[in-house]
Amino acid sequence: MPISKSRQSPFNIANESGGDRLLQIEAVYDRVPVGLCYLNQDGLIVTINDQLSRLLGVESKIAVGRNIEDIVPFHAPLLRKGLAAAKSGEVIADGEVEIAEESFMVSAAAVMNDLGQFAGISVAYTNITELRRATRKLQETEQRTAYALENAGQWIWDLNIPANQVWRSPQYRILLGLDPNAAEKPSVGWDILHPDDRAHTLQAFDDALSGKNPLFEAIYRVKRPDGGDTWILSRGKIVEYDVNGAPLRLLATSVDISMQKRIEEQLSSTVELRLKLEEKLLAANRKLRNLSERDHLTNLPNRRKFAHLLRQAFGQAHDVHKDLAVIMVDIDHFKTYNDFYGHLAGDDCLIHVARSLNKVVKQTSGSLARFGGEEFAALLSGVSKHEVMKTATQMLNSVTAMKIKHEASPSGLVSISLGIAILDENNRAAIAGPDDLLNLADTALYQSKRNGRGRVSLWGAFS
Repeated sequence: MPISKSRQSPFNIANESGGDRLLQIEAVYDRVPVGLCYLNQDGLIVTINDQLSRLLGVESKIAVGRNIEDIVPFHAPLLRKGLAAAKSGEVIADGEVEIAEESFMVSAAAVMNDLGQFAGISVAYTNITELRRATRKLQETEQRTAYALENAGQWIWDLNIPANQVWRSPQYRILLGLDPNAAEKPSVGWDILHPDDRAHTLQAFDDALSGKNPLFEAIYRVKRPDGGDTWILSRGKIVEYDVNGAPLRLLATSVDISMQKRIEEQLSSTVELRLKLEEKLLAANRKLRNLSERDHLTNLPNRRKFAHLLRQAFGQAHDVHKDLAVIMVDIDHFKTYNDFYGHLAGDDCLIHVARSLNKVVKQTSGSLARFGGEEFAALLSGVSKHEVMKTATQMLNSVTAMKIKHEASPSGLVSISLGIAILDENNRAAIAGPDDLLNLADTALYQSKRNGRGRVSLWGAFS
């Protein structure tokens, strides 16, 4: 006959509820005006924003979970190259692709999880069509001879250095919105400079005069009659000297680069926003990783996290010849405890036992995890056999000291059984991997159970 569940629980603590809702980063992706996606280390599309979906002509629900070769076959080699570079810890080089007769810069950054492991890459498709056009136009313009400069919407200016007077060609008035029919007369040099740009422009001029730089080059703003600013790039050189070698004339050209400046500001804003998004993505990934590697009831690392910590510690122990111990813990007669008091009381029991064990394990800088059900596992690195046995005994006594009633147990109190396996110089060659060490600790645990429970057993110390 089953034991009644209506008996009063020894706890008056409400059960802690888990199941935190996972963050969704797609909503963040869709706020930006650039195409974004996140690829995992196998080249699968994990998430893609609406901008990139529209650009590629594929719905996000079709793209997510597919290989990049299926969705972007022409870009796949570039993305694979970026994944390979990120896995090797190298800087991912930017690339360019053409989509629907427009140019896009493809930039990527490695994404790491909270353990510092490579998880994938965040990829951004930024439209640089206008920037490419402006850059090509500027390069072509610079290659033309003096007579073609004026037809390209630029102007020539000639500075009389001793008199500090400048002559400018008529195109200057058109580009700045001045009266094109007004006669241009020599004016004071540098009179059109924006006050905030005067210092660095005159410094560039002084560097050309002194011979520090062979050419004069400066970017500055010029006020327009409507109150706005025009960004100007001026380049020139000293073309005449007096008999003593003193500079007399500076001949230069100026070009309106306002469009390029606007594009640069847009790109800069996009990069800044992308960095903020990447920070949010990393934070979301850390939280997702934490949720996936935590036991929601006890808030201890779960079995998956413990397996990772064990693999990592086992490798280090082999590399530096350091001792490593695994302690398996099982709550005695826990099924009958659940049957007798109910599952809510059983959850409270697990929480109390977990807190008690974790407090002891932390004193040796070890790690405790909920292995599953009523089982726990502890990992102690770099401690002696004596210290391991002492810690296990303290764990045993800490649970007993809580005096949690268990009327369905022969002892009348909640108790635990423990099994220990230690990797040291005597058995390092015989224990091939972390799973072997774990299995040996489990064997020792069952030896404790066969010997009556509520005790500690060390693998190798029994026949």
